[in-house]
Amino acid sequence: MSVVQTISQRIITTRSNHEEIFLVALCGWADTGKSTIAAALCQSLIDDENVNADCVSTDAFLKCRDDRNRLGISGYHPAAIDKPALESAVERLSSGRKITYYPYDNRTGRRVAAPRDIEPKSVIVLEGIHALHPAILRRVHLRIFIDSDENTLKAMRCRANMVKRGMDESAAVRHIDAELEEYKKYVLPGKAAAHLHFGVDCHFDYWLREVSDGT
Repeated sequence: MSVVQTISQRIITTRSNHEEIFLVALCGWADTGKSTIAAALCQSLIDDENVNADCVSTDAFLKCRDDRNRLGISGYHPAAIDKPALESAVERLSSGRKITYYPYDNRTGRRVAAPRDIEPKSVIVLEGIHALHPAILRRVHLRIFIDSDENTLKAMRCRANMVKRGMDESAAVRHIDAELEEYKKYVLPGKAAAHLHFGVDCHFDYWLREVSDGT
């Protein structure tokens, strides 16, 4: 069973006990395929389960890359995210209200100029490194974490820095060790709250590592 099928089945099974909009959080190290999974998951729910779904990236609430560099922090640091804006957006979504936001462009490190509207849906997938941020955790019904060993995480990040962000090899590896330390300090602890924990390799093959009640 694929990662999308596994998550989709868990959503269908779990949301039957919830009348409100069902929020799913997909969290983990950058460039492990979260946005691709989120998009495929929403399409699967629409096509196969007749469930309206959409996704939002928490990257849209990050400070731009230049500002983070000036502060000497990575995107994993709590100061990198606009917490009030993220919290407000999730509160609006969970109460069935539309939000308008500006998606993040990985190549430029800034939000794009064209806004995107997210209308109320039965299922909303929040994906990104801050998808399990403590400020929004209580509103999320299903929590998912993707992780791997450090060498794999570094390799995936380096490759994405070159392909997605247009960096040369030297720049691609420059900050990865510092990012990994902030990831382990600020993001990785969120794995303890996850209901589903997936491993991933450099080929974007996924396997279910653990199922828990998230407590």
